[in-house]
Amino acid sequence: MDQLHVKTLRIKEIRQETNDFKIFSFEEGHGIRYKAGQYLTLVRYDNELEVRRSYSIVSSPLMNEPLSIGVKRIENGLFSRTLIDNARVGDALLTSGSGGLFTMPDDLAEVKQVFFFAAGSGITPIYSLLRTALHLSAALKLVLVYSNHSQAQTIFYKELQELAAKFPTRLQIDFLFSDSPDLLSARLHRDLILQLLKKHEP
Repeated sequence: MDQLHVKTLRIKEIRQETNDFKIFSFEEGHGIRYKAGQYLTLVRYDNELEVRRSYSIVSSPLMNEPLSIGVKRIENGLFSRTLIDNARVGDALLTSGSGGLFTMPDDLAEVKQVFFFAAGSGITPIYSLLRTALHLSAALKLVLVYSNHSQAQTIFYKELQELAAKFPTRLQIDFLFSDSPDLLSARLHRDLILQLLKKHEP
């Protein structure tokens, strides 16, 4: 059991986003550096056994905001159930730091447009990427196609609407809801992808 490379995070804020998804923000002073799109690995020790789970970072490294992760409650998830059901502000968590290769290129000068496709809690790394890209390049245009069962279960629905309103010429969002009576646009499929690509072509 090697705890030499494990850091302690203290929960600063917990925000309920949907009925089974919460945002956990941490106090400063942890010294963790990260890129948009990366994840944070949490660590716990149960009877000498080390258990690790990784959760996408939803905060942006370019904005003055606390390091934050998104956690969806999984019925048989050891970590997620404990966090969603029992974690409180002030609690300490252990982490081995950030990681992951799902990041934007360092140089976006030659990039004109980026498409993002997300479903459910898969929005978590993309939310960080979107916000970072909007502040990183004034010329970059972004398109998000985001699929969920319903509007009520859509993580960051309000925040994404506000982003689109703030950057109307640079961010376009298509929300897909599987409970929609319009079956042709309720779920993502090949023909719909082609339609969306044509709709948003620069």
